[in-house]
Amino acid sequence: MKTEKTYIHRRVCLCRQCGGTGSVTVYAEKDVRREYPQQKVCPQCQGSGRIWLSGEVVKNIEPYAEPEP
Repeated sequence: MKTEKTYIHRRVCLCRQCGGTGSVTVYAEKDVRREYPQQKVCPQCQGSGRIWLSGEVVKNIEPYAEPEP
């Protein structure tokens, strides 16, 4: 007998790209020495600092059978 269970977890987490601030620091292409930073709205969380994180876990459950010696 084999049983398969699927769990879907959905939760709110801090945005990994901006660290929860809602903005990211970018530099112009020609700013090699990085002297003039610019703050832009984070493209991943769109400025909220939070994202929905969802994942799916599939567990296969099988009975244990002792190996023969």
